[in-house]
Amino acid sequence: MLGHLPALCVAPGPCSTIARVKNWDVIVVGAGVIGLALARRLRADKLKVLVVERAEPASESTYAAGGMIAHCDPHIPAVLQPLVAASAGMYPDFVEEIEDESGEPADLRDAGTIMWFEPGLHPRCPGAMSMSGEEIGRIEPLVRPLGGGWLLPERSVDPRALGRALTKSARQRAVDFVTGSTVQEVLTTAGRAAGVRTTHASYVAGTVVNCAGAWATQILPGLVPTRPVKGQMVCLIPAVSEPNEKPLIRHVLRTPGVYVIPRTDGRILLGATVEDAGFDKRVDSEIIKKLHNAALAVAPALSSMRIHDAWAGLRPASPDNLPILGETSLPGYFAATGHYRDGIMLAPVTAVVMFQLIGGSVPDLDLQAFSPLRFG
Repeated sequence: MLGHLPALCVAPGPCSTIARVKNWDVIVVGAGVIGLALARRLRADKLKVLVVERAEPASESTYAAGGMIAHCDPHIPAVLQPLVAASAGMYPDFVEEIEDESGEPADLRDAGTIMWFEPGLHPRCPGAMSMSGEEIGRIEPLVRPLGGGWLLPERSVDPRALGRALTKSARQRAVDFVTGSTVQEVLTTAGRAAGVRTTHASYVAGTVVNCAGAWATQILPGLVPTRPVKGQMVCLIPAVSEPNEKPLIRHVLRTPGVYVIPRTDGRILLGATVEDAGFDKRVDSEIIKKLHNAALAVAPALSSMRIHDAWAGLRPASPDNLPILGETSLPGYFAATGHYRDGIMLAPVTAVVMFQLIGGSVPDLDLQAFSPLRFG
């Protein structure tokens, strides 16, 4: 629940000798898609919100993500499925509102996903259709037959475009930003969170929300345990660019070895590895080659495209690989992180349920399994 604090001093010496400083209702630490979505939702309730980001908005996990809204994935834990289904259903309105406010397109695509599951796995969503190799070939002629698969009613979004749109939308709503400033400490007063101290200054608020992704655990270590999980990706572009280029592949393709994500502007993304490599974001040329070859095995026509870029991002994983959502053992200090591979997909619902929690309401969805208190 929101706390209300008087303006506090942030410099040495008695308060009477220095100016008192501005304070906010909520400080959001981290300007990835989760923090940005939450900040703009809080502003909709006229709360004063400050976002503090160690780098630039949407420049880390969000920038590196693939953007699949893969709510049919059978690997999603049962306890997480209600949040995933709710968030996937929110996405069209979520994106439309952000695009209207920002004037920026987010490239939300709804052609669907063609997926080949490992033996014994089946999709977990209504509307999934089993298809033969021949049927898949009719809707995606450039795909090499891999046997029967599934057509899933899933969407994808361009996370970089979404990040730009969310940042502009938040600024339109008068969210304040401090960038290039790492949070080093959560300030406390009377046994509750009272703001944050960064490498440059201190900022005051009655509520602090840790949305710092893979770096979340570095703020009050132990209360919000996350670790970075590295993922490498490749971007293909047409060898000869044409105006209004359309992607060679229309659907997202998912096999056990690679996923292929088309963008409306003609780019094709290939991903992604899952590596416990700490904060190492170096790209391995052999892994990039392996992803590229796996994609060519699915769609040989991609050989007409060239590798434009390759990168690695750091997903925020919790000890049990479930999100961390709720108030920590320090009153007024909340967490919304640990989304692992599902941060883009879960952004809309996370903003809603965290807004409800911070305001003292009972969330629409059961969050007990995601409480920070489960780690002791």
